[in-house]
Amino acid sequence: MRVECSKSVRLPGGFTYTVREARDDYPCFFCGSTIRRGTLYVEERFARVTRRYHYQCFNKVIPHHVKAVETFRGVVLCVER
Repeated sequence: MRVECSKSVRLPGGFTYTVREARDDYPCFFCGSTIRRGTLYVEERFARVTRRYHYQCFNKVIPHHVKAVETFRGVVLCVER
């Protein structure tokens, strides 16, 4: 298995995950606290549904498919293929 890391990941079935910088304050779908403007978060999209997570919370929700990792370039999403 190889690990691929990037700012955006598309999984089979239509789920897309992207690391973004918050333009406004958003509630985290997992913990409910605020994702502050200017901070990095993970956006989940499926069909017309969009969910936003702190990247630390994202790792608790989806621990075995995609992992948000802090690097010297910022936060990236890593997936085993």
